[in-house]
Amino acid sequence: MAGKPAIQRCLELLSHVSLRNQYRLADCIAVVLRIFPNQVSKQTRDNIKLCFSHLAMTEQKQLYRDSIRHTCYSMTELAAVWCWPADKILACVTRVDICPEFDQTTKSKIILAPHLGSWEMLAIWMGYDYDAMILYKRRRDRALDSFILESRARSGSTLVPTKKRGLRKLLVGLRKGANLVILPDQKPAANKGRIESRFFGANAPTTKLVQALCAKVDCDVFMATVNRSDPPGEFGLRIERLEHSRLAADETESAQYMNDQIEQRCRLHLEQYQWGYRRFTTSAYETVK
Repeated sequence: MAGKPAIQRCLELLSHVSLRNQYRLADCIAVVLRIFPNQVSKQTRDNIKLCFSHLAMTEQKQLYRDSIRHTCYSMTELAAVWCWPADKILACVTRVDICPEFDQTTKSKIILAPHLGSWEMLAIWMGYDYDAMILYKRRRDRALDSFILESRARSGSTLVPTKKRGLRKLLVGLRKGANLVILPDQKPAANKGRIESRFFGANAPTTKLVQALCAKVDCDVFMATVNRSDPPGEFGLRIERLEHSRLAADETESAQYMNDQIEQRCRLHLEQYQWGYRRFTTSAYETVK
Protein backbone atom coordinates (compact mmCIF):
# COMPACT_ATOMS: atom_id res chain seq x y z
CA MET A 1 0.00 0.00 0.00
CA ALA A 2 3.00 2.32 0.50
CA GLY A 3 3.29 5.04 -2.09
CA LYS A 4 -0.25 4.75 -3.39
CA PRO A 5 -2.24 7.99 -3.72
CA ALA A 6 -5.05 8.44 -1.20
CA ILE A 7 -7.63 8.40 -4.00
CA GLN A 8 -6.36 5.04 -5.23
CA ARG A 9 -6.48 3.55 -1.73
CA CYS A 10 -10.04 4.77 -1.17
CA LEU A 11 -11.27 3.47 -4.51
CA GLU A 12 -9.59 0.09 -4.07
CA LEU A 13 -11.20 -0.24 -0.63
CA LEU A 14 -14.59 0.79 -1.97
CA SER A 15 -14.29 -1.65 -4.86
CA HIS A 16 -14.87 -4.53 -2.44
CA VAL A 17 -18.55 -3.58 -2.09
CA SER A 18 -21.31 -3.77 -4.69
CA LEU A 19 -22.10 -0.98 -7.11
CA ARG A 20 -25.38 -0.38 -5.30
CA ASN A 21 -23.52 0.15 -2.03
CA GLN A 22 -21.09 2.50 -3.76
CA TYR A 23 -24.12 4.56 -4.76
CA ARG A 24 -25.48 4.45 -1.22
CA LEU A 25 -22.25 6.06 -0.04
CA ALA A 26 -22.63 8.64 -2.81
CA ASP A 27 -26.10 9.49 -1.51
CA CYS A 28 -24.57 10.32 1.86
CA ILE A 29 -21.83 12.45 0.28
CA ALA A 30 -24.49 14.29 -1.74
CA VAL A 31 -26.28 15.31 1.45
CA VAL A 32 -23.03 16.76 2.81
CA LEU A 33 -22.36 18.68 -0.42
CA ARG A 34 -25.85 20.19 -0.34
CA ILE A 35 -25.52 21.29 3.31
CA PHE A 36 -22.00 22.71 3.45
CA PRO A 37 -20.67 25.40 1.05
CA ASN A 38 -18.35 23.98 -1.62
CA GLN A 39 -17.30 24.67 -5.19
CA VAL A 40 -19.19 21.75 -6.74
CA SER A 41 -22.57 22.73 -5.31
CA LYS A 42 -22.00 26.43 -6.10
CA GLN A 43 -21.05 25.69 -9.70
CA THR A 44 -23.98 23.34 -10.13
CA ARG A 45 -26.39 25.96 -8.82
CA ASP A 46 -24.89 28.65 -11.08
CA ASN A 47 -25.12 26.44 -14.18
CA ILE A 48 -28.73 25.56 -13.50
CA LYS A 49 -29.65 29.22 -12.95
CA LEU A 50 -27.87 30.14 -16.17
CA CYS A 51 -29.35 27.40 -18.38
CA PHE A 52 -32.78 26.84 -16.83
CA SER A 53 -33.98 30.22 -15.61
CA HIS A 54 -37.28 29.45 -17.37
CA LEU A 55 -37.99 26.59 -14.97
CA ALA A 56 -39.97 27.12 -11.79
CA MET A 57 -37.82 27.46 -8.69
CA THR A 58 -39.07 24.10 -7.38
CA GLU A 59 -37.94 22.44 -10.65
CA GLN A 60 -34.54 24.12 -10.47
CA LYS A 61 -34.08 22.92 -6.89
CA GLN A 62 -35.04 19.35 -7.84
CA LEU A 63 -32.59 19.35 -10.76
CA TYR A 64 -29.92 20.74 -8.42
CA ARG A 65 -30.47 17.94 -5.90
CA ASP A 66 -30.52 15.25 -8.58
CA SER A 67 -27.43 16.67 -10.26
CA ILE A 68 -25.42 16.71 -7.01
CA ARG A 69 -26.46 13.11 -6.42
CA HIS A 70 -25.27 11.98 -9.86
CA THR A 71 -22.05 13.95 -9.49
CA CYS A 72 -21.38 11.88 -6.38
CA TYR A 73 -22.35 8.71 -8.27
CA SER A 74 -19.72 9.52 -10.90
CA MET A 75 -17.11 9.69 -8.13
CA THR A 76 -17.93 6.56 -6.13
CA GLU A 77 -18.62 4.37 -9.17
CA LEU A 78 -14.96 4.84 -10.17
CA ALA A 79 -14.27 2.15 -7.58
CA ALA A 80 -15.99 -0.30 -9.91
CA VAL A 81 -15.13 1.30 -13.25
CA TRP A 82 -11.41 1.66 -12.50
CA CYS A 83 -10.76 -1.22 -10.11
CA TRP A 84 -12.97 -4.13 -11.12
CA PRO A 85 -11.93 -6.49 -13.93
CA ALA A 86 -13.12 -5.00 -17.22
CA ASP A 87 -15.50 -7.87 -18.00
CA LYS A 88 -17.13 -7.56 -14.56
CA ILE A 89 -17.95 -3.87 -14.82
CA LEU A 90 -18.98 -4.15 -18.48
CA ALA A 91 -21.51 -6.83 -17.48
CA CYS A 92 -23.41 -3.96 -15.82
CA VAL A 93 -24.13 -2.51 -19.29
CA THR A 94 -27.48 -4.22 -19.76
CA ARG A 95 -29.07 -2.02 -22.45
CA VAL A 96 -27.32 -1.41 -25.76
CA ASP A 97 -28.64 0.75 -28.61
CA ILE A 98 -25.99 1.10 -31.33
CA CYS A 99 -26.75 2.40 -34.81
CA PRO A 100 -25.94 -0.14 -37.58
CA GLU A 101 -23.36 2.14 -39.21
CA PHE A 102 -21.08 1.90 -36.18
CA ASP A 103 -20.02 -1.65 -36.98
CA GLN A 104 -20.69 -1.56 -40.70
CA THR A 105 -18.36 1.29 -41.58
CA THR A 106 -14.88 0.54 -42.92
CA LYS A 107 -13.65 4.05 -42.16
CA SER A 108 -11.89 5.25 -39.06
CA LYS A 109 -14.22 6.51 -36.34
CA ILE A 110 -14.34 9.53 -34.06
CA ILE A 111 -16.55 8.89 -31.04
CA LEU A 112 -17.69 12.00 -29.18
CA ALA A 113 -18.32 11.23 -25.51
CA PRO A 114 -19.82 14.19 -23.59
CA HIS A 115 -19.74 14.44 -19.80
CA LEU A 116 -23.09 12.72 -19.48
CA GLY A 117 -23.76 9.69 -17.30
CA SER A 118 -20.76 7.41 -16.83
CA TRP A 119 -18.32 8.57 -19.49
CA GLU A 120 -15.52 6.69 -17.71
CA MET A 121 -17.50 3.48 -18.32
CA LEU A 122 -17.60 4.34 -22.02
CA ALA A 123 -13.80 4.53 -22.10
CA ILE A 124 -13.57 0.99 -20.72
CA TRP A 125 -16.16 -0.29 -23.20
CA MET A 126 -14.47 1.32 -26.19
CA GLY A 127 -11.09 -0.09 -25.24
CA TYR A 128 -12.48 -3.57 -24.61
CA ASP A 129 -14.18 -3.95 -27.99
CA TYR A 130 -12.57 -1.40 -30.29
CA ASP A 131 -8.96 -0.68 -29.15
CA ALA A 132 -9.76 3.02 -29.11
CA MET A 133 -7.37 5.92 -28.74
CA ILE A 134 -8.51 8.25 -25.95
CA LEU A 135 -7.31 11.79 -25.24
CA TYR A 136 -6.35 12.47 -21.64
CA LYS A 137 -4.77 15.26 -19.61
CA ARG A 138 -1.80 14.31 -17.46
CA ARG A 139 -2.01 14.88 -13.70
CA ARG A 140 0.78 16.67 -11.86
CA ASP A 141 0.86 13.90 -9.25
CA ARG A 142 2.80 11.17 -11.07
CA ALA A 143 1.53 8.36 -8.86
CA LEU A 144 -2.10 9.41 -9.38
CA ASP A 145 -1.50 9.89 -13.10
CA SER A 146 -0.05 6.39 -13.34
CA PHE A 147 -3.05 4.88 -11.52
CA ILE A 148 -5.57 6.64 -13.75
CA LEU A 149 -3.63 5.78 -16.89
CA GLU A 150 -3.40 2.09 -16.00
CA SER A 151 -7.07 1.95 -14.98
CA ARG A 152 -8.34 3.49 -18.20
CA ALA A 153 -5.99 1.52 -20.43
CA ARG A 154 -6.49 -1.91 -18.83
CA SER A 155 -9.27 -2.86 -21.25
CA GLY A 156 -7.17 -2.13 -24.35
CA SER A 157 -7.44 1.63 -24.89
CA THR A 158 -4.45 3.71 -25.95
CA LEU A 159 -4.23 6.90 -23.90
CA VAL A 160 -2.89 9.89 -25.82
CA PRO A 161 -1.85 13.06 -23.93
CA THR A 162 -3.34 16.41 -24.94
CA LYS A 163 -0.04 17.78 -26.25
CA LYS A 164 1.01 18.72 -29.77
CA ARG A 165 2.81 15.41 -30.20
CA GLY A 166 -0.26 13.55 -28.96
CA LEU A 167 -2.55 15.43 -31.33
CA ARG A 168 -0.30 14.55 -34.25
CA LYS A 169 -0.54 10.92 -33.15
CA LEU A 170 -4.34 11.17 -33.30
CA LEU A 171 -4.25 12.47 -36.85
CA VAL A 172 -1.85 9.74 -37.97
CA GLY A 173 -3.98 7.11 -36.23
CA LEU A 174 -7.19 8.30 -37.87
CA ARG A 175 -5.58 8.21 -41.29
CA LYS A 176 -4.58 4.61 -40.61
CA GLY A 177 -8.10 3.54 -39.60
CA ALA A 178 -7.95 3.95 -35.82
CA ASN A 179 -10.89 4.77 -33.54
CA LEU A 180 -10.67 7.92 -31.46
CA VAL A 181 -12.66 8.97 -28.36
CA ILE A 182 -12.91 12.70 -27.60
CA LEU A 183 -14.68 14.53 -24.77
CA PRO A 184 -16.23 17.30 -26.91
CA ASP A 185 -17.49 19.50 -24.06
CA GLN A 186 -14.17 19.88 -22.26
CA LYS A 187 -13.56 23.62 -21.86
CA PRO A 188 -10.34 24.45 -23.74
CA ALA A 189 -7.74 26.66 -22.06
CA ALA A 190 -7.67 30.29 -23.15
CA ASN A 191 -4.50 29.77 -25.19
CA LYS A 192 -5.79 26.61 -26.91
CA GLY A 193 -7.78 26.20 -30.14
CA ARG A 194 -11.30 27.16 -29.16
CA ILE A 195 -14.27 29.05 -30.49
CA GLU A 196 -17.26 30.67 -28.79
CA SER A 197 -20.47 28.74 -29.31
CA ARG A 198 -23.87 28.35 -27.64
CA PHE A 199 -24.79 25.53 -25.27
CA PHE A 200 -28.17 25.56 -23.52
CA GLY A 201 -28.47 29.18 -24.65
CA ALA A 202 -25.25 30.41 -23.00
CA ASN A 203 -21.79 31.21 -24.36
CA ALA A 204 -19.57 28.13 -24.07
CA PRO A 205 -15.93 28.02 -25.24
CA THR A 206 -15.79 24.97 -27.51
CA THR A 207 -12.89 22.94 -28.86
CA LYS A 208 -11.97 23.26 -32.54
CA LEU A 209 -10.22 19.88 -32.51
CA VAL A 210 -13.19 17.90 -33.85
CA GLN A 211 -13.64 20.29 -36.77
CA ALA A 212 -9.91 20.23 -37.53
CA LEU A 213 -9.79 16.42 -37.61
CA CYS A 214 -12.97 16.06 -39.66
CA ALA A 215 -11.71 18.62 -42.18
CA LYS A 216 -8.55 16.58 -42.71
CA VAL A 217 -9.80 12.99 -42.53
CA ASP A 218 -12.71 11.25 -44.26
CA CYS A 219 -13.97 9.40 -41.20
CA ASP A 220 -17.30 8.55 -39.60
CA VAL A 221 -18.35 10.42 -36.46
CA PHE A 222 -20.60 9.15 -33.69
CA MET A 223 -21.84 10.36 -30.34
CA ALA A 224 -21.87 7.84 -27.48
CA THR A 225 -23.35 8.01 -24.00
CA VAL A 226 -23.59 5.60 -21.07
CA ASN A 227 -26.45 6.49 -18.75
CA ARG A 228 -27.29 5.11 -15.32
CA SER A 229 -30.52 3.23 -14.72
CA ASP A 230 -33.13 4.33 -12.22
CA PRO A 231 -32.53 3.15 -9.56
CA PRO A 232 -28.78 3.07 -10.35
CA GLY A 233 -26.93 -0.22 -10.64
CA GLU A 234 -27.03 -0.87 -14.38
CA PHE A 235 -26.14 1.16 -17.47
CA GLY A 236 -27.50 1.81 -20.93
CA LEU A 237 -25.16 2.41 -23.88
CA ARG A 238 -26.31 4.46 -26.86
CA ILE A 239 -24.31 5.30 -30.00
CA GLU A 240 -25.67 7.45 -32.82
CA ARG A 241 -24.14 8.68 -36.05
CA LEU A 242 -23.49 12.38 -36.66
CA GLU A 243 -23.08 14.26 -39.93
CA HIS A 244 -19.41 14.40 -40.88
CA SER A 245 -20.01 17.16 -43.42
CA ARG A 246 -21.45 19.49 -40.78
CA LEU A 247 -18.59 18.80 -38.37
CA ALA A 248 -16.04 19.42 -41.12
CA ALA A 249 -17.69 22.68 -42.18
CA ASP A 250 -16.96 26.22 -41.03
CA GLU A 251 -15.63 26.32 -37.42
CA THR A 252 -18.64 28.24 -36.13
CA GLU A 253 -21.19 25.95 -37.78
CA SER A 254 -19.27 22.85 -36.72
CA ALA A 255 -19.07 23.90 -33.06
CA GLN A 256 -22.75 24.83 -32.91
CA TYR A 257 -23.86 21.59 -34.54
CA MET A 258 -21.76 19.59 -32.07
CA ASN A 259 -23.10 21.51 -29.05
CA ASP A 260 -26.67 21.11 -30.29
CA GLN A 261 -26.17 17.36 -30.58
CA ILE A 262 -24.75 17.18 -27.04
CA GLU A 263 -27.65 19.26 -25.73
CA GLN A 264 -30.20 16.93 -27.35
CA ARG A 265 -28.78 13.94 -25.49
CA CYS A 266 -28.42 15.84 -22.23
CA ARG A 267 -32.11 16.76 -22.26
CA LEU A 268 -32.93 13.05 -22.04
CA HIS A 269 -31.03 12.78 -18.74
CA LEU A 270 -30.52 16.35 -17.49
CA GLU A 271 -29.61 15.25 -13.98
CA GLN A 272 -26.75 13.07 -15.27
CA TYR A 273 -24.85 15.86 -17.00
CA GLN A 274 -21.78 17.27 -15.23
CA TRP A 275 -23.34 20.55 -14.10
CA GLY A 276 -20.63 20.95 -11.47
CA TYR A 277 -18.18 21.88 -14.24
CA ARG A 278 -17.46 25.53 -15.15
CA ARG A 279 -18.47 25.09 -18.78
CA PHE A 280 -19.35 28.66 -19.75
CA THR A 281 -17.63 32.03 -20.12
CA THR A 282 -17.06 34.37 -17.19
CA SER A 283 -19.36 36.96 -18.78
CA ALA A 284 -22.14 34.37 -18.97
CA TYR A 285 -21.91 33.69 -15.25
CA GLU A 286 -22.08 37.38 -14.44
CA THR A 287 -25.70 37.32 -15.59
CA VAL A 288 -26.75 34.98 -12.76
CA LYS A 289 -25.26 36.95 -9.89
